Amino acid sequence: MDLILKPERVFYYFEEISKIPRESSKEKQISDYLVAFGKINNLETYQDEKNNVILRKKPFKGYENHKGVILQGHMDMVCEKTEESSHDFEKDPIELKVEGNYLKAKDTTLGGDNGIALAMALAILEDKSLQHGPLEFLATTSEETDLGGALFLKEGILKGSLLINLDSEDEGVITVGSAGGIEIDISLPIKKEPLIAGKNYKVKVLNLLGGHSGIEIDKNRGNANKILGEFLEILKEKTLIKLINISGGSKDNAIPVSSEAIIYSEENIDEKIKEVVSEIKERYAKIESTLEIMSEIIETKFSESFSEKSFLRYLKVIKKIPTGVYTWMKEYKDVVESSDNLAIVKTEKSDVKIIVSLRSSDRGILEELKNKIFVILEENNANYDLSNGYPEWKFKKESYLREVALKVYKEMYKKDMKVEVIHAGLECGAISQKYPNIDFISIGPNMKNVHTTRECLDILSTERVYNYLVELLKEL
Repeated sequence: MDLILKPERVFYYFEEISKIPRESSKEKQISDYLVAFGKINNLETYQDEKNNVILRKKPFKGYENHKGVILQGHMDMVCEKTEESSHDFEKDPIELKVEGNYLKAKDTTLGGDNGIALAMALAILEDKSLQHGPLEFLATTSEETDLGGALFLKEGILKGSLLINLDSEDEGVITVGSAGGIEIDISLPIKKEPLIAGKNYKVKVLNLLGGHSGIEIDKNRGNANKILGEFLEILKEKTLIKLINISGGSKDNAIPVSSEAIIYSEENIDEKIKEVVSEIKERYAKIESTLEIMSEIIETKFSESFSEKSFLRYLKVIKKIPTGVYTWMKEYKDVVESSDNLAIVKTEKSDVKIIVSLRSSDRGILEELKNKIFVILEENNANYDLSNGYPEWKFKKESYLREVALKVYKEMYKKDMKVEVIHAGLECGAISQKYPNIDFISIGPNMKNVHTTRECLDILSTERVYNYLVELLKEL
């Protein structure tokens, strides 16, 4: 970069980091760079088998008895590029550019998530004039894929009692909890029966708003798998139909925006379909104004369909499995505590595969929701397996770190920080499994479009957050 951005040393290190390949599970080079930095700056340096790095800086004179603070971020980045780009993430540096107040990358992801955490921490660790108590920096690996580095951490390695995670993306927001989650992989057995000559219809539910099944689950958006189930149930009450195939959704962490079914009838049911389409669209008009339900007769011949019993059982399971917000936090009434997402449906030869993604910041509530779904599945002779999942970061009613962080921000910027429990996963949850007594918060500068080639980092926001972090360390 030709421009000098402030804080100068933060952006110096960000540029240096951007020269080093750091795709998830390929962090050895950046890990070794951090180790070399530690040795050059006379820091106590630790590197484990997963390439996690811990750097320890002695307290400023007079701050020896202050609480130990851990700064934390992850080394890896999501590596995406435009179709036209020839960028090689295993050897090429990220090409940085400034547009207005934003730092961006040319034709690739920027890696602000979470390179800015590394850059801020290194700038603090090298600056001998900063006032703070005992200080550690924990840089983890594989956050973007499986939280592998954070989950691998050994007990007793971290010394501090306060941890500031630098992986948030909204200035002025202090995150104090995050959800854990599991996935239920369901296999609903189906029996088939032969079809006689008739008409085959393809019905599609599409153009829903969708969104992230954690962050946007509170928006009360429609679920395409649920809506199609409702459509089929109402149509079945009006006329004789059989189900041949059904599918919907593509990702376990996305609210499904489309689904489709192939159904059979011995007669023309165009008018009945129109009636049900009208009824469903009216039902969802307030929350899904762009919803479309399309149908067409298809010429493809099918020799068999779901049996009547299998069809009814599928409709029952889809109807009974809850989706959306399950509970709200008692401490923050507008913050989701637990939810589930009926994410994916796919017809296979002898069963229907269904994936349901569950999240909660309270392990007990997650168990309750999981068991509620288990009862539904067992009542309908469905088979199921659980994923390993990821741990929650449980909100604490009392937090010294949170209270000091809120006070310092108010004093600096004359406004309150927004306190937030996010309905997605953060490494604080993984770290807290082995370090339950650490007091955690998460902060960060404004970033947009992370994990895409449109990713950008707000330069002025970065300066404000860095200055705030320096003052917070001084106060702690």
